[in-house]
Amino acid sequence: MPRLTLRLMGPVEMVGPDGENLNPRGMKARGALAIIGASHGMRVTRSRLQDLLFSDRDPEHGNASLRQVLREIRLALGKYRDTLTTGPGWVGLDGDMLALDLTARLSLDGQVPEFASDLDIDDPEFEDWIRDVRQHMAAHAPVVSSAPGPDDRFPTIVARPAAGVDEGAAVMAEMIMSEALGRVADLLPVEVVTDRSQAAGSALIVESLASRSDDDFDLVVKITHQPSGRIMFSRRFQWQMRDVTAKMHEFAANVCLAVVRVMDAAATYDAVLSISFSDIFSFTKDRLLRADRTLANVGERINPAVVLSLRAWLRSTLTFERLTDDPLGTLAEAADLSAQARDQGPLNATAFAVSSFVESYLAHPHVDINKRHSELAFEFASRAVQLDPQNPMARLAYSRSLSRIRRFDQAAAEAQAGLQSAYSNLNPANWHMEIGLASLQRGDYTNALRHLEAVHQHAPDNRPALRFLSALRFHLNDQAGAQQALQSLKKLEPDFTLELMASPSYPVDSLREGKLLGITRSGLI
Repeated sequence: MPRLTLRLMGPVEMVGPDGENLNPRGMKARGALAIIGASHGMRVTRSRLQDLLFSDRDPEHGNASLRQVLREIRLALGKYRDTLTTGPGWVGLDGDMLALDLTARLSLDGQVPEFASDLDIDDPEFEDWIRDVRQHMAAHAPVVSSAPGPDDRFPTIVARPAAGVDEGAAVMAEMIMSEALGRVADLLPVEVVTDRSQAAGSALIVESLASRSDDDFDLVVKITHQPSGRIMFSRRFQWQMRDVTAKMHEFAANVCLAVVRVMDAAATYDAVLSISFSDIFSFTKDRLLRADRTLANVGERINPAVVLSLRAWLRSTLTFERLTDDPLGTLAEAADLSAQARDQGPLNATAFAVSSFVESYLAHPHVDINKRHSELAFEFASRAVQLDPQNPMARLAYSRSLSRIRRFDQAAAEAQAGLQSAYSNLNPANWHMEIGLASLQRGDYTNALRHLEAVHQHAPDNRPALRFLSALRFHLNDQAGAQQALQSLKKLEPDFTLELMASPSYPVDSLREGKLLGITRSGLI
């Protein structure tokens, strides 16, 4: 009988027999799975489980909270709810229905993943327990060199022909939907087909119905997950008829945004649809490495130029966020992957956009004396925009490349225009970062501060924003704000010190160039 799998090395992952993600959303529910899975025979007493998760609550409230956690696990398991077993005074997992996977698979930077790496439960008993288990697993967990190889299934979108109450409405809907789904395929490695029989595994079915009057154009978009039949999205878009032709790209962007968000939601429970845009554009090591494993699993089966580009993007982020022990080696991998992407997709805007980002990372004054990387970043970004002016990564890369050739006003204007686009909702932190850095480099510290604070609001785990915020606040005599930013940064970078920030290798060249590193002599932490 096919069994579920509980993986505990790296993030806690409960996977169904067909690859579907059965993880509960709550951290304490995943913590309960980790505790049960690590216990002898996958069975633990209720009192022990309650003490580890709710030691700060009185017994009555702790027991009620534990019941809620167990209910959440059963709901996530769905039709496999009987996998979670209970008896007099104990809770367990049925070994006949579930296989425990404690294999540690090396990450892309050669690191052994941590046991239950996604768990951060603020309970002293749990913190002591997980520290001991992590130490034990680090010494005893079997290690393999890579993640499992690809299977026959991959992310698929089934685009049903657009329907309309009249032929004209149907034609307009088809134009919008074709551009929207084509844009999704430019940003993520998904296959877009027109027939459900062409999908090898799970799929998202996208349907649309359009109508029009003298004044309005209505487009209803519905996205359904198959085989579950779950309706993931259903929305009516309404625009004025006079705007439809002029704003066709904007309408397509709104539909594209909806599809990408649905894919992120589907990734939480269906492993076949596990391409998560939010993971790829995150700033947390576990999420970035998880995205890389997923992309590696897809390989070159779907749009290899996009897969290779996104894997290069991930390495660039790992480097700039100081999440790799070998930044130069990781960045070299990014450059190699982006070169392969350009070879695979000589007309792919995403490939050239990511190549521009990689060159921008290399375009720092102390290593780019002849401005070779700066010029190449601009050349690649210009090519990306030429290939596809609507591609959001192309526009973002173009803004950054303008900063690298010191055209700061134009860089800020480009990023500001991009921020007004619907596509900016996919990763607003990146757009605010570009405006903030360009403003900082042209000496507009008030505007820089405003946008860098927006970065922190959208992405609290973004380290560069905290570096710049701490320095700018200190420069503007906000010592309390500077100290707060430093303390947040210290939590994300345990090895952070002001001495390290002052060192030439620390990635704050914009601050160094603007003589804004006075904070390193402040003694605030």
